Amino acid sequence: MPIITLPRKIIFQRDIYKDAGDILGRYLGKKALVIVDPNVLKIHGEKIKEMLRGVEYLVWSEVPPEPSIDDVLSAYMKMRGDYTSVVAVGGGSVIDFAKSMAYLLSNPNGDLRSINPFEPINLTTTLIAVPTTSGTGSDASFGVVLTDDGRKLAMGNYDLVPLIIVLDPSFAPTQENIVRSTGLDALVHAFEALVANTASLFTDALAEKAILTIIKNLPLAIVNDNDAKDAMHIAATMAGMAFSNSGTAMAHALGHAFGATFHIVHGTSVALFLPHVIKFNSMDATANEKYRYISKLLGFGGDIDGLINGLLRLYREIKQPITVRELGIDKAAYFSAIDSMTRKAIEDSELSFNPVIPGEDDIKSIYDEAW
Repeated sequence: MPIITLPRKIIFQRDIYKDAGDILGRYLGKKALVIVDPNVLKIHGEKIKEMLRGVEYLVWSEVPPEPSIDDVLSAYMKMRGDYTSVVAVGGGSVIDFAKSMAYLLSNPNGDLRSINPFEPINLTTTLIAVPTTSGTGSDASFGVVLTDDGRKLAMGNYDLVPLIIVLDPSFAPTQENIVRSTGLDALVHAFEALVANTASLFTDALAEKAILTIIKNLPLAIVNDNDAKDAMHIAATMAGMAFSNSGTAMAHALGHAFGATFHIVHGTSVALFLPHVIKFNSMDATANEKYRYISKLLGFGGDIDGLINGLLRLYREIKQPITVRELGIDKAAYFSAIDSMTRKAIEDSELSFNPVIPGEDDIKSIYDEAW
């Protein structure tokens, strides 16, 4: 669709939480609902207080790692009221939870399952996101992912793109495994946004710069270099803006099915399949040209093999597995699951954005090669 939707304001600086209240001003309004998970509240509770000083607010912190529609409805029944803003402080699950609450506060009789890109929501509250990971891109995206009867329900509406984002890397995690997996998630977002069949000059610019920034800074961010973490925090949001306006694709479809089957972290899963997907997608002339251009910018030789090998060198440097076998998964269990994972991947809506639409045999082949 030839429409670009971006956040209205992005406030970015380490420790900006100290001044964010003054900067946000009227957007917070008289009464805010703060959505946060228990861990983030424990670690960053004082920062949240400082950021919202002078504003009346209530906190909902009962957000599970993969919230369900029932979780959101329960929170809404307990916390519904006259709020002028909804502030999400957390990762993708928290931000998606906050988007869902903003929807219900604006549409008391609405059905979360009915959220779609085509019918306006017209929020009555200002949606503000403070991401605490450098990876999900949910702070800049229109998407909402909730579980429903044991399955993932992916929805979206451009009215749910947060109006304001506060990018303060002092909220970002320090644990190596989290920095790695979320950073790789952002990298895959950018690569898939770049070659999605709905990509544009706008999304290309965001995706290209995000890729260059992430590959340069992720190894240093993992060892908690502040300059690198600052760059990663911005790049993750740039990747989020890119994929929200073009799409993610085959690596996500493969990674979703694989991760759900073997309970592997999302960023690790999608990154595992990215090199294989680049090889597959390079049969498309436009994708091939974009891959070669990025390969040249990265100093990886300017060709597809150079790009893939450069990614694999990065993976080795940051200890990202490059094969399924390295994850310790049983071989027999993996190969017996390929048919089921293939069916799930084929049904994944992300495939519709891939520059080359794969068949079942193509997906099975990639799963086989990934072992």
